[in-house]
Amino acid sequence: MKTLVVLTTSALVLASGAMAAETPIQEVDVQTDLTAIENPAAARHFASLGSDLQADILARLDPARLTTEGGSKIDVKIDALELASTWANVHDISQSKLTGTVSIISETDNSKFDNYTLTVAYPEVIAILPPGTDVAALTADSKLYYDAMIDTFAEHVVDHLK
Repeated sequence: MKTLVVLTTSALVLASGAMAAETPIQEVDVQTDLTAIENPAAARHFASLGSDLQADILARLDPARLTTEGGSKIDVKIDALELASTWANVHDISQSKLTGTVSIISETDNSKFDNYTLTVAYPEVIAILPPGTDVAALTADSKLYYDAMIDTFAEHVVDHLK
């Protein structure tokens, strides 16, 4: 009986250790369908959103998590309609948001699957702006606000990994 309890306890400790392991990441892919944005100025403003967000996610990952094989894929699909809406309200920044579907896909570890919709909105974004930023002067097309929105979205993606 003692042997069984020790083996069971050992198995539970080993299993909980395996579950706590960080998800290794092999690939990050961010897709934005800018063809859905009819306003040319908006399309230009968001033209590098996919590569900017991908670079920010990769920069936030611990290098020890990155692998060349057997890791999970982070797949982000940005909602172009929300981008268009954000641009339409360019002077009412409180209505701006960045929304996307985030999928974590693994071909080798079934416990690493995840899928959720992530929305980053004005209150979260202004919280990370540098002290002294004149929030009243910001518009959704400002570089500072764009960078803060990307940073906040990337931070949430990385923090949400299992």
